[in-house]
Amino acid sequence: MSSGSRRFVFLVVFSLVACFTSAARSAEFLVISDIHFQPFAGLDQEQFKHLADLPADQWGEFLADTNPSLGKIGSDSNYRLMTSALDAAKSHTPSPLFILYPGDFLAHQLQERYEKLAPKSISEDPAAYRAFTMKAIEVVALELRKRFPDVPVLATLGNDDSFCGDYWIQPDGMFLHQFADRWQPMLGDTIDADTFRQSFATLGAYRADLPGIASDRLLVLNSVYWSGSYCSSYFDPKDQNCCACQNPGANPGYALMDWLTSELELARKQQKRVWLLMHVPPGLDSYQEEKEGGRSLAAEMWKPEFMQRYLKLIEEFRDTLHVSFTGHTHMDDFRIDRLNDKPALLHKIAPAISPIFGNNPGFQSFEIDPETGVIPNWKTYSLNLADPQRPTTWQLEYENRTTYQLESLNAQSAEQLFRFMHAHPASAFATAFRKHYGMGAFVIQEKDLPIYLCTILNATYPQFATCLQNHGLAKPKQADEPAQVRRHAGGMAAK
Repeated sequence: MSSGSRRFVFLVVFSLVACFTSAARSAEFLVISDIHFQPFAGLDQEQFKHLADLPADQWGEFLADTNPSLGKIGSDSNYRLMTSALDAAKSHTPSPLFILYPGDFLAHQLQERYEKLAPKSISEDPAAYRAFTMKAIEVVALELRKRFPDVPVLATLGNDDSFCGDYWIQPDGMFLHQFADRWQPMLGDTIDADTFRQSFATLGAYRADLPGIASDRLLVLNSVYWSGSYCSSYFDPKDQNCCACQNPGANPGYALMDWLTSELELARKQQKRVWLLMHVPPGLDSYQEEKEGGRSLAAEMWKPEFMQRYLKLIEEFRDTLHVSFTGHTHMDDFRIDRLNDKPALLHKIAPAISPIFGNNPGFQSFEIDPETGVIPNWKTYSLNLADPQRPTTWQLEYENRTTYQLESLNAQSAEQLFRFMHAHPASAFATAFRKHYGMGAFVIQEKDLPIYLCTILNATYPQFATCLQNHGLAKPKQADEPAQVRRHAGGMAAK
């Protein structure tokens, strides 16, 4: 063999070894959020009664036969849309290390829909309502298990996940205890069972190992307790009260903050890097109000007292914290915690499966280096319900590597990206964000882009208002409570 041939063979072998080494270091995890399973779609009272009498493992066959539609934008996920999303997730990411679920298993206005079809009201037969609700949770778990039988599904609860209704989850309540019974098997050996039962029953929070990533740990938070809409009078269960629901005030929020503090201290002591998983992210929620002459309606998603304490924690433990995953807004979005005008922690907001807020359904698959914990790339998949032809195939919406080109998913690189969009609103990056924010269901107008960028980069209403006014936009209208913004988004106020 000539020396040239030997060099060629050496280069080929070297390249193959490099590829295999890179592949061995690369792994994936899924983020699937906000399914908002709506089992009532297309049912009359007789069909509902039949469904309620069935065990959870027979719901799928019945619902698939009853309503084969994928649903539509403006509604929550029926059974067909949920299973279509999970099939697509399995197809595109067949062997994830783990799945993160940032909350909201149950449909919006579940209680109202139940009472329209059930033979007895919630107050007349609370046990039947609770049994039906828990079967809906079991169906989501069963469908995940069918496709990912050995993959831990690390989940938190959303504001709709409660017997009592929206934002009324009760600490140490019946829902937390029953959910823990059903979800603990989904967590595998990522948790200590006794510790999980203790913290989840009271707080809806727990600590979990991240499979395949020895240096990192996940802290799962029930950030609904910190919401400005927690136990608000608007969502008072009134005569739908099935569990003697009471308003505990700020006490659960303080207890959760104490728990987070102790867990961060423990993680630092054990030299563990921390990921956060929560439903309601910190910062602003906002959207464009055309009826108000293009003004933005905005609200701080957390109560100021919790936000202030949280930011102090971020500052104290910024060397321990790695990244946060959240849901709630249904859009492909971001929030950046900033301290002294410097980025500290990135919250990646996951797109929703439910298309109720005008978005197309979407989920995301993230690449990770298990040795370093670096997340160099992710892919977003969506189903174009906005297409009048109604395709049933989930498509690649975009890939970070070619669209945003972030070398790593972290606060520093994300801030650089969004500040570049601020300075260059006609850039390819900004154009992509405007298109992909709602997974292709709509495009943010270029003139409105500062509203969304100011939301990402500012954590309080005064900072957000100043940011908009610096861009020549009107001072935003401040909502009475954060749920008001969500109710108006996608026409929810009229439902």
